[in-house]
Amino acid sequence: MDLMLKGKTAIVTGGSKGIGAGICRAFAKEGVNLIVNCRSDAEGAQQFAEQLKEKYSIRAYVVRADISRAEEVKKLYEKLFMHFQSVDILVNNAAGGIVMKPFQEYTVKEWKDAEEGILDPVFYMSQGFLKYCIGERRGGHIINVLSKSALLSSSIHNLPYVANKGALVSLTRGMAKEFIRYGIYVNGIVPGYVKTEKRHLDGDERTERVRKLLPAKEFATPEEMGNAAVILASPLFRQMIGAVIDCTGGTLI
Repeated sequence: MDLMLKGKTAIVTGGSKGIGAGICRAFAKEGVNLIVNCRSDAEGAQQFAEQLKEKYSIRAYVVRADISRAEEVKKLYEKLFMHFQSVDILVNNAAGGIVMKPFQEYTVKEWKDAEEGILDPVFYMSQGFLKYCIGERRGGHIINVLSKSALLSSSIHNLPYVANKGALVSLTRGMAKEFIRYGIYVNGIVPGYVKTEKRHLDGDERTERVRKLLPAKEFATPEEMGNAAVILASPLFRQMIGAVIDCTGGTLI
């Protein structure tokens, strides 16, 4: 199926590793040009971008920026428009500020850091994208990477993360309602247990213990999350507005 995405341009935050890399690969397969954001390891991100360019014959540009900082997001968009005339898709994937401990032991700074690492990047990146789309009178797609913790608290000692990811679900739906009149579609995907470079490694005791709890007994891949993002960005799925897509492999059942 042709998803009608070839030649479009997408920004993916935290796009060089883990779920972000899977999302970039899925878009690249559809012929989408990419702005790959990273906060560190710009060299690794550049190698990844070069691989995408060579394999899929797309344009890919790396922008290193801490997107929890408004001034760095502004510079990101300035660099973006030096290399691309337009942008069609924003994927808010990157998140930080995660510290696990009993709720009563969190400091004010740790509580604020969670908001800064999870909600602030979505606010800054989305605001910049929306201003561009509305100013240029063109539609677009925003896809937020959410968390199953926002819908089912299956673990403890991570309440600042849970609270902010829950807020991000509400933000996704609220933005969808507010901006569809401009032809801007806002949706979210909820990853489950995704196997990445650092998580759920083969042979690890915890990995095998978690695997037994999964309905299908298998971990998701970053590319599977990317496939969901691609569908949400396609003009073929215009009835997906404010959708929160369960990609958890049945763990929310």
